[in-house]
Amino acid sequence: MVHASEKVVRCTVVGDGFVGKSSVIKKFIGGQFSSEYVATIKDEYSSKVYANGDVYDLHVTDIAGEHEDLSSLPTPDVFVVCFSLVDKDSMDSIENFWLPKVRSLGKHIPLVLVATQSDLRKENENGHISTENGQKISKTLGTESYVECSAKMNLGIQEVFEKIVCAKIRHSKKRINIIKRVFGR
Repeated sequence: MVHASEKVVRCTVVGDGFVGKSSVIKKFIGGQFSSEYVATIKDEYSSKVYANGDVYDLHVTDIAGEHEDLSSLPTPDVFVVCFSLVDKDSMDSIENFWLPKVRSLGKHIPLVLVATQSDLRKENENGHISTENGQKISKTLGTESYVECSAKMNLGIQEVFEKIVCAKIRHSKKRINIIKRVFGR
């Protein structure tokens, strides 16, 4: 039996500026895509996500670049860490800046790695990240999932949010199994 609190998923989306975090969220929530850049300080969104045959209330906190103090926010169920497939520096900052920052807030909070702007990627272009390299960094970082997407082309957007919900479900099941083993129930 699933309790009502388990049908709520809270995620915090982080990553460098200009990588398309807000575009991905807005495309999922409202179906809108704008190529105009609007700086985000901190935005909150809510929507429904269908995963594993159930409906989940998804609450998304979209954080501006590196300016927000994440420790002042409620602890999410899942961190979503974004980088652009056409900006190697944004991928490098995942490992060097974002991962240490989110891990300092919760070592065991699941991470979903989201690679944005797949529509702009060109094969063998300097600074562009291949699917294989993205998967490799995801494995190295120990993320729950890796998803490539394009808000402009509406590719992979639904999958991003399904993976977020699935990461919370898997994490909750692991916690329940540990409690059962510890208490023998």
